[in-house]
Amino acid sequence: MTVPERWKDGLESDTPPAPYATDGTDFRGAVRYHYRAALKKFLKFFPVFLLLWVQLFVFHIAYLLPVAIVGMLGVVWTLFLLAGRLSQTRKCSKVFQTYPLEFRTPVEKIGMESTHTLYLRLGDQVGTPFTLCAKDALGRGRWPVGITDGVWFAGDEPFGGAIIVPGSGELLFLQPRDWAATNEDRANAGPERTEKAGRAGIKRPARR
Repeated sequence: MTVPERWKDGLESDTPPAPYATDGTDFRGAVRYHYRAALKKFLKFFPVFLLLWVQLFVFHIAYLLPVAIVGMLGVVWTLFLLAGRLSQTRKCSKVFQTYPLEFRTPVEKIGMESTHTLYLRLGDQVGTPFTLCAKDALGRGRWPVGITDGVWFAGDEPFGGAIIVPGSGELLFLQPRDWAATNEDRANAGPERTEKAGRAGIKRPARR
């Protein structure tokens, strides 16, 4: 579902300043932080849901069944969220290890969806600009504060890439909004760029 146009620019994250350099010099610090943050979010809820689930098997009391069902669903959901956050962070890490970071400004907000997907365009694009879909590594669905002032980008627009937002340090994984519409751009990219995109994990569309 697309978020109403009047909300497009107003929904911004309240992420505090990052505890690592966000000037394009320390992508490893950003990746480590996001791995730790994903695990902290997981450990905040997983033990509670696990306890609700297993108590049925410990006490063998029938009226605990509804609570156990809630616990079981919570365990599955928290594992699902953890897997998604770790996967998104890993995707960003592969891109950063393959491509150099370059500062791109301005960033144009195109829109957002309730599926935690942002749509944007990076500045300094030659020719027809690519509209990219962006997914926050930790699953946040709001615009990072100050993103329009510029970001540190690594990647190749026809294939995608990843960005670090200065200040908040948020990581976002990018791929073209319409993958099929950019087939010709990728076909004309040449073998070297295509091989590099393969090493970065952006040669094919990622599962959303």
